[in-house]
Amino acid sequence: MIYAQYIRHSASLGRPRLHSTFPAVVGCEQPSARLALLLVLCLFSLCSLAQQIGKPLPKWKEGGLDIHHINTGQGSATLLVFPDGTTLLVDAGAINSRDWRTNKPRNIPTKPSNERQAGEWIARYVQKALAHQTSPAIDYALISHFHDDHMGTPLNVAKQSSAGYTLAGITEVGELIPIRKIIDRGWPDYSYPTPMTADSMVSNYRRFLQWQQQHKGMAIERFRAGSNDQLVLLKSKKYPFEVRNIAVNGEMWTGSGNQTTPLFPPLSSLKSADFPNENMCSAVFQIRYGKFDYFSGGDLQGVIRFGAPAWHDVETPIAQVVGPVAVQLVDHHGYPDSQNGTLLTRLQPRVMVVPSWASSHPGKDVLERMFSEEYYKGPRDVFMTNLLPEAKTAIADLLPRLQSEGGHVVIRVEKGGKKYQIMVLDDTAESFRVKAVYGPY
Repeated sequence: MIYAQYIRHSASLGRPRLHSTFPAVVGCEQPSARLALLLVLCLFSLCSLAQQIGKPLPKWKEGGLDIHHINTGQGSATLLVFPDGTTLLVDAGAINSRDWRTNKPRNIPTKPSNERQAGEWIARYVQKALAHQTSPAIDYALISHFHDDHMGTPLNVAKQSSAGYTLAGITEVGELIPIRKIIDRGWPDYSYPTPMTADSMVSNYRRFLQWQQQHKGMAIERFRAGSNDQLVLLKSKKYPFEVRNIAVNGEMWTGSGNQTTPLFPPLSSLKSADFPNENMCSAVFQIRYGKFDYFSGGDLQGVIRFGAPAWHDVETPIAQVVGPVAVQLVDHHGYPDSQNGTLLTRLQPRVMVVPSWASSHPGKDVLERMFSEEYYKGPRDVFMTNLLPEAKTAIADLLPRLQSEGGHVVIRVEKGGKKYQIMVLDDTAESFRVKAVYGPY
């Protein structure tokens, strides 16, 4: 009964309806008989899907693409399982427990509980999601950029590794589950646009890299804009699958071959106040699997402050080489400087996932743009991973239009990439319990 109500509610909001296409059945010439049979078959299909609700997420199967947007309430973390089983972890956020602006406690609860740090919860989630592996491991870890909500900070953290680095975010994940290769925007010198030697977060991360490289054989690379051979299938090449590196550090793919073009002026021509900020340097990529496309832009900005140079809008040029996608991981958590009109017009995402964790995620203006048909026509579904009470108040009139306000958001793409579903998982425990299912899209 609850599921039937959900289906009706979904249809009223323009969500994709569950549907099946059945061949004509011999012996059912009467319209009423055909209708009755179709109704029975359709109900059977709906009941099969309804059985997933309240039960653990079924294990990944070869040929499928899984994208897990993991919610710890402490920043971004996304686990991808490629069609051949290759694994990629994008970011492992663990924010400073104190607000750097005010030095006051943030008081943002960790999900599923404060019993463990975010990095440990991420590692445990990854191990459970990779239960199909005999010895779960992360083939690639990508750090989109160097902010605590994407990599973890050592500040105000007491937990230490025996190797001499603080365990927070990606360093804690790497302590608990093997990471075979890490890719970031700074290796090996970490000097763009300025040296990061004084940054405690990057210094701690580099100690982790050095130890892992020397003692565990971890490989480390710099993210290469334009490349489609850096993040690849490692176990089978038979699937129509590609990860294209779109941009990093002001270098952007042109859309032709592996060629790139600069987005930023030479640093020598700029005042230090106009240097690109960390968000603008984010590693950006797009996944294509059959007809399915997924875009991840880190913390790109596209709505710039008055008086800022026009090239500080990074979303607009990047949008030109990306084109329409099925799913977008919303830029910069939906902060007010993100999701400009050009980006939305070009990407036209059917589904948008907001990795929210702060009271400013998302900005009301941003959410209004995301829902506006001024930029593109047609339905679109928006999922939040962790909408805080203050954010709910700010966007109160838009809340009914959201598909979810909290939980792990899992995109499951069927073999070949023709269809996909969205499953929202309970984030209050480690059960992997499915709270809601949307699609197929």
